Amino acid sequence: MRKLFTILGPFVLVVFISSSCSRKIYYTENKEQLNKKVWAWMSGKIAMTPEQWEHYFSCASSAGIDAIILECHGGYPEIQGDTTDFTDKGAITIIKTAIPYAKKFNIELHAWIWTTNRTELNLRESHPELYQVNALGQSCLDIKLYNREHYRWLCPTRPGTTEYLKARVAELAEIDGLAGIHLDFIRYPDAILPYGLHKSRGVFQDKVYPLWDHCYCEACRSAFSKKTGIDPIKLEDPTSNTEWMQFRYDAIAKVASELCHVIKSHGKIASAAVFASPVESKKLVRQDWANFKNIDVLFPMIYHKFYDKPDEWIETSTKEGVNALRTHKSSAYLCSGLFVGHVTKERIDEMFDYASKGGSKGICLFSLEGVDKTEGYWDALGEAIIRYKK
Repeated sequence: MRKLFTILGPFVLVVFISSSCSRKIYYTENKEQLNKKVWAWMSGKIAMTPEQWEHYFSCASSAGIDAIILECHGGYPEIQGDTTDFTDKGAITIIKTAIPYAKKFNIELHAWIWTTNRTELNLRESHPELYQVNALGQSCLDIKLYNREHYRWLCPTRPGTTEYLKARVAELAEIDGLAGIHLDFIRYPDAILPYGLHKSRGVFQDKVYPLWDHCYCEACRSAFSKKTGIDPIKLEDPTSNTEWMQFRYDAIAKVASELCHVIKSHGKIASAAVFASPVESKKLVRQDWANFKNIDVLFPMIYHKFYDKPDEWIETSTKEGVNALRTHKSSAYLCSGLFVGHVTKERIDEMFDYASKGGSKGICLFSLEGVDKTEGYWDALGEAIIRYKK
């Protein structure tokens, strides 16, 4: 397994430049305080020009955004490494390119990586045993879940998965000037898609079906059988077996906790993007994020229209998350993630207010590209942030 601990090359993430931003500078006191901190997700790629980097960081700064979570490893690696060196040179290059812009515009920079969802061909070819298997016995390497090429998922039970991801996290955490590392897709594949996506993805999911239920690989079956005497593949209704459900919650939480420990050991902030509410997260993707340890910030992605929920659900879901963290005595703080496509520029204040009333410490927007594509959104956002931070 030695070749598991070196790695790969970059990937393609599209960045759109569609409008110019205002150059007003919105200064706020106590910018470093966690309360009322404004974050934004942003895609990054090696091919971005200096003008593109300047555009996004200057616009973010002008609007009053405090921190950018920059995607540096995503679903489609731009350059594939070989099976002797897994170092994610692409992710490292993207972060090192972005750091001078973050410093110039006084923006905190976090490296955003995909976690158990990994698609790099060198890993797939050299370690197919690390990938998850559904209840039909099919590896996610052999089928395209939801017709998505990038839906290739590592098994959290296998030690090789954790060691591989620790190495990827460590090589980024060593970069000077980087504030933190942000874990995305730290979960199982969707056993059930968010309800508003069923029609567009062409699926019918009134319950959990074997095709989408993971992981039933030999390692998971053996570990669970050793613990309980039950082979999970033989369960008639896996979702009704609380021990099997808890086994999977714990497996993901353990990986997340160990990765966050590595991040923090390098003096960086550990954060993660998670599903909208604790209940929905466990039901849909086996993600019990209130039990993640060693983590500083959790960003529930409260993209309410994907769940067919009203706007007020931003507040409801935020409250559920805050209460779950309190119940589990977690030291992490919660920052509600809002989808720009669900937040019109005329109603930014209202959506921010829902998150605040729910107990969110700040706001995180997905994404800067979405802001950029909507005429007038930069100015509206900047004005809303001024009001939010008062």
